[in-house]
Amino acid sequence: MKILSRTLLSATVAAAAFAALPQTASASSHREAPSIAEDQYADNTDVYSFISPSNPDNLVMVANFVPLLIPSSGPNFYRFSDNVRYEILIDTDGDAHADTLYHWVFHTTTDNGQTFLYNTGPITSLADGTLNVRQSYDLYKATIQPNGQKIVEKVVENAPVAPWNVGSRSFPDDGYEGVAQQAITSTTDGGQVFAGPRDEPFFVDLHVFDLLGVGGAPTTDGVNVMSLVLEVPITELTGAPRPEAGSAGPDSVVGIYARAKRPIVTVRTPYGFDANFGGFQQVSRLGWPLINEVVIPLQDKDVFNRSHPANDVANFGAYILDPELPGLLNAVLGAGCAPTPADGRLDIVGLLSPNGTTAADLLRINITADQTFANSGFPNGRTLEDDVTDTLLTVVCNNGGALGDGVDDNDLAFFDSMPYLASPHSGNPAL
Repeated sequence: MKILSRTLLSATVAAAAFAALPQTASASSHREAPSIAEDQYADNTDVYSFISPSNPDNLVMVANFVPLLIPSSGPNFYRFSDNVRYEILIDTDGDAHADTLYHWVFHTTTDNGQTFLYNTGPITSLADGTLNVRQSYDLYKATIQPNGQKIVEKVVENAPVAPWNVGSRSFPDDGYEGVAQQAITSTTDGGQVFAGPRDEPFFVDLHVFDLLGVGGAPTTDGVNVMSLVLEVPITELTGAPRPEAGSAGPDSVVGIYARAKRPIVTVRTPYGFDANFGGFQQVSRLGWPLINEVVIPLQDKDVFNRSHPANDVANFGAYILDPELPGLLNAVLGAGCAPTPADGRLDIVGLLSPNGTTAADLLRINITADQTFANSGFPNGRTLEDDVTDTLLTVVCNNGGALGDGVDDNDLAFFDSMPYLASPHSGNPAL
C-alpha cells in the first residue's frame, strides 16, 4: 500500500491561526483522569476524522482505546473488553447533541481452554484453527430523531477482530498485516470498518509531565493501541446531500466524539464470571485532543468523562476562557505567553464553535461538497499526521511564536487506505 503524504491545514478561518506551523505529528489523551487511569480497557486515547484520501464522498473516523500497550504482553494479550460499550457519536446539525451513533459490542471465544496459548501454531488466515482466542463484534447504527427516539439497525454482524501481533513465529514471513487486513469488513450502510490492534499513533515527549520538561524523546514509540476505524459515506451520517461548496451554516460541519460505557452495577461472582445489571454509564469521552488531559483540572476530570458535550460551556467554560497552561509555560519555561484578555480566550471558544455551532468538545470537520483529504487537518478534523501537541501549545501560549515538544513524526508510516494506522508492533520481531 502507498504511504499517506503530509496534508495541508484546512483553509478555514479557524485554521488560519495555525498557518505558520509545520504539519507533522499527532497527540491526545491517555490516562487523563483519576478514575479512567484504573480502567484502561475503557480509556479513550485519540479521535481522528478526515475525508477519505481515495473517495471524497466518504468520511473516515478513528477512535483509539486502551493506551500504551506493550507488544510482548502475553499470554493474555490485549483486546477490547466484552463488558465495555464502545461508541462513536456524530452531531450533524451543530447543537452538540448526537444525531447518529455507532455502537460496538464485542464477544471473545476460546477454542481450546486446555492450553495457555493464544495461538497453537502459525497463523496465515483468520480462519486458521491455530488462532485459539478470537474476538468478534456486532456494530449497530442509531439514528436519533428530533423527539429523542432512536432508530437502530445492525450494520455488521459477527465481524472478526484482527488478532494480536504475537510475533514472527506466529506470523511467519512478515505475514501479520495480510492476516490483519482480512478483518476489514463491509457495513450495510455502504462503508467499511476495522477493529484491532495498531501502532500507537500518539507521539509526544511524555517528559512534558515532568514540569513541562522536554528532550525530544518520542516515548510512545514501540507501543500499540486498540483501534476502531470506520469509513462511511457522508450522506449516510447526515441523511441529506452534502452542503454546497462554500456553505457556512451549522450543518456544513459535523462534530464527532467517542466514548466508552461500563455496566452501572457489576457483581463479581466466585465462578469466574461477572454479572452486570442496571444498564450502562459513560465513563470516558474524547473529542478534541488534550482537553481533559491539560485543560480540565484534577477536581473535575472524572466529572468531565461522565458528562456530555452539550453541557461543556456551562460545566467547564471557565477553564477554556482562562486556561492554566499559559501561566505554567511562563513560570516553568519562561515561554513569554500572552496574558489572558479581560474577556477571556474567545479565540479558543471560536475554534470549538466553527460555523455557528454550539461550543463543545467535539472534533468538527467541514463536509461541504468541495472538501477533500487535502482540506482535512486539525482543527478541521484531524489526520493521523497532524502535530496537535505543537499546534495546541502554540495556540494556548498565544505569543506570536511557535512552541513544540521536539517530537514531530510517528515511529512508523501510515497507510493511505483502510485501516490507515500503521501495523502494530510485534511481540517477538524477527531479527
